[in-house]
Amino acid sequence: MARRLPAFLNTTAFRVTLLSAALLALSSLVILTFVYFASVGASLRRTDATVEEEIAVIENRVRNGGIDAVNRYILQRSVGGSDFLYLLVHPTGRRVSGNLSGLPEQEADEEGRLEFSYRRPPAGEEESEKDERLARGRLAPLPGGYAVFVGLDVEDEDRLVGGLLRAVLAASALALALGIASGIFISRRFARRLDAINSVARHVRAGDLRQRTPRTMTGDELDELSANFNAMLDRIEELMHRMKNVGDSIAHDLRSPLTRMRNRLDEALRDEGTDREATVAQAISDADELLRVFNAILSISRLESGDRRQKLEAIDPQAIAEDLAELYDPVCEDAGISFSSEIAEGCHIEGERDLVSQAIANLLDNAVKYTPAGGAIALRLRCRANGEVEFSVTDTGPGIPGADRIRVIQRFVRLDNSRSKPGSGLGLSLVKAIAEYHGARLELDDGPGTGPHGPGLRAALVFPAPN
Repeated sequence: MARRLPAFLNTTAFRVTLLSAALLALSSLVILTFVYFASVGASLRRTDATVEEEIAVIENRVRNGGIDAVNRYILQRSVGGSDFLYLLVHPTGRRVSGNLSGLPEQEADEEGRLEFSYRRPPAGEEESEKDERLARGRLAPLPGGYAVFVGLDVEDEDRLVGGLLRAVLAASALALALGIASGIFISRRFARRLDAINSVARHVRAGDLRQRTPRTMTGDELDELSANFNAMLDRIEELMHRMKNVGDSIAHDLRSPLTRMRNRLDEALRDEGTDREATVAQAISDADELLRVFNAILSISRLESGDRRQKLEAIDPQAIAEDLAELYDPVCEDAGISFSSEIAEGCHIEGERDLVSQAIANLLDNAVKYTPAGGAIALRLRCRANGEVEFSVTDTGPGIPGADRIRVIQRFVRLDNSRSKPGSGLGLSLVKAIAEYHGARLELDDGPGTGPHGPGLRAALVFPAPN
């Protein structure tokens, strides 16, 4: 059975680090190779220039003293321990003088230069212990058919250059090795953090929404990913909890009207003396109420999901407030409630007129529903100093306790003192959804607090300043 590679070797971090190390090693190799060849080239040019200078000296002696002067010069230089290698060749090819036993066998280049190996015993050593060394030189013709070969020992420089080449290769290998080592270190750390995130994801997929990814608080990409992942899980858990509550609330609040509807229809079917027309009319009314509930649920879901989202248009809030004031004034009068309005001019908002009207109408419906006879309701539109536009509905009813103001904007939530009132607990949820759709906010505060029935409620819908 084949062994599996460690997981961190398959991570993107390891591959990127390994690629970076390879590029670093390659760039180091290119740079050091350039340095190597530049050093070799400089050494060769320096050697060739030195050889050419010595050949020029010999040619000058030939012109001034003939071949005998050259022979004496070569003998003196060979015996005196010069760094140069000499060989004076007779026109017949015979060796005349010099410290080389014969011409090198290597082929010369186009300029007559060649590299060759020679043996020269170090001082004080026997012939059997000769060293083989590297040299470089050139064969130059002389008058009378003679020729002279001048070379220079380059063994030490060659060793230096060879050491430089080995250093180049060692440095490139070291850079690659360090890159691989750093890649393993970084990728293992990266893999551990990713494994923690994947472990949480597996637990969440299995149904455990309480799991959260650990954070290092370093502010790096993985820490930001963990923060966003945790925020997403918080939101999912909240939505799942809300969905459960919605399901329970639907079952609780809709069971009674559905049961009443079924009982009335069953009674009308069994008892021929029942006023079937009135029963059917009541059933239709109950069905309409159920449809209103489901339509409200669908509206909230569409608003929260952004299905209807489009470019908001500039609308006149003054016209909306005046239309609603004209509509609810007689409604309040019939309920024995005092109604007043204060509508500012020159305000502007961006939104959908129908949705804004529906939100304010829901606030007014709630105010009418919970304000007792003899109370008062006030509708107000004003422009704030920071450019925001505020619709507010204030009543003198029982109000909403501060601890319950977050809960009442959730779907199907109804406080105990409102269970006797008709409704489904979706009004404020719909207002909140419309507010978020427009980038506005819903504010709930105590009302004037002067009535005998409670502090009252001030519900305000605050729209941002138009762009």
